[in-house]
Amino acid sequence: MRFLALLATVLPVWALACTAFKHTRDGRTLVGCNEDAWSINPQVRFEQGRNGEYGGIYFGHYNGHPMRVMTDQIGMNEMGLMYDGLGIQGKEVAPTPGLPAMHFDDLMPLIMHTCATVEEAEAVLHTYDRRYLVHSMIFMADRNGHWLIVESDTLIHGVGPWTAVGNWRMGSCADPSTIPIPRLQDGRRLLLAGTGTTFTEARDVLSTMAVCRERIGEGTLFSALFDPMNGEAHLYFYHQFSEVATFNVKQELTKGDRTVAMATLFGERPEFARLQAYLTPFHQRWLFWALVALGGCAALVGMVSLFGLGKAIIRPPASVRSAWLPALITGLTAAITLVLIGFLLFREGVFYFGLGDAAGWLVFLPWALLLLAAGLAVVHRGSAQRRPAFRMAWLSVLGLFLGSLFYWGMFTG
Repeated sequence: MRFLALLATVLPVWALACTAFKHTRDGRTLVGCNEDAWSINPQVRFEQGRNGEYGGIYFGHYNGHPMRVMTDQIGMNEMGLMYDGLGIQGKEVAPTPGLPAMHFDDLMPLIMHTCATVEEAEAVLHTYDRRYLVHSMIFMADRNGHWLIVESDTLIHGVGPWTAVGNWRMGSCADPSTIPIPRLQDGRRLLLAGTGTTFTEARDVLSTMAVCRERIGEGTLFSALFDPMNGEAHLYFYHQFSEVATFNVKQELTKGDRTVAMATLFGERPEFARLQAYLTPFHQRWLFWALVALGGCAALVGMVSLFGLGKAIIRPPASVRSAWLPALITGLTAAITLVLIGFLLFREGVFYFGLGDAAGWLVFLPWALLLLAAGLAVVHRGSAQRRPAFRMAWLSVLGLFLGSLFYWGMFTG
């Protein structure tokens, strides 16, 4: 599960908080899924069955990050078998002797093309090594109301009237009511009270388990409510539940294979527009490579500064006083820049929750960099005839980088 594995490594579980539930009563099953992501290009994909296999509807997304690929996160085939992929706490498991290992991106198409029920899916899963689901869990349900939780080393098959899951490893969870995901618990309380038997109630449970955060109104990217018996998928976009796009899977499949940009199916979403306009290296690939280039520049500056510092130290005492300080400050700014870039490239949550989302001590680095850059500017003025081009160029780069940190709110926590 290459995409979700990366996603789970760059975000804490509480920040992800994707949620899903299943409710069955009087032979009718409804399944709801919330996909929380900071993606600007979600899509709906229809794929016909071929050579006796099943077709289906799939919902996926990715961003401009070069380490990510477009991946179907949620889907249902024409027989009413659905799945949702969720990131969970990591757990490495040993290979299963004699069984071929398969990634999520290959395993789920196989199951959705060939299986009509949870039992059939479980039988297929027993024939493959699932060790690549290190940070991932698959939640599945069918038209009979049966459900299945799939982890790297665990299969949990259930037939009860309801269940709800979030970004939490269920194979090691003795009491689901203790899972520290408030939205999941809000949904569980509704389901426990009997809510969710009608379409409207199920939608209300789904909306209760969705989120809209304060900073730029981001949170749940899209939500899907499945009616497996009737082969229907009801799609809600960007945590707004007053507008729905409904698909009858078999009818849609008669129109052929196609992919539709999810946003085009709905009216304006100002909050989504703000997300699209928000520049991050996870949305714009050019910005990712710009930060990579900045990291390379910082590494070079750091090496030059280290060489300059060593050279200053072995000089006579009169020269040391005028040479070692600029080299030291320049080297420190380069080192801090490198550290920050590492987190900016691989921890998406910092752009929405601040650097403290990755590590508490990181919140001090932007301020340290700002103070050092100011100090370097002062020192540079006093030694402008020594190497003005080198230090001025680096100070200009630092100014752009500090401006970016202000834009991303890195000076506020």
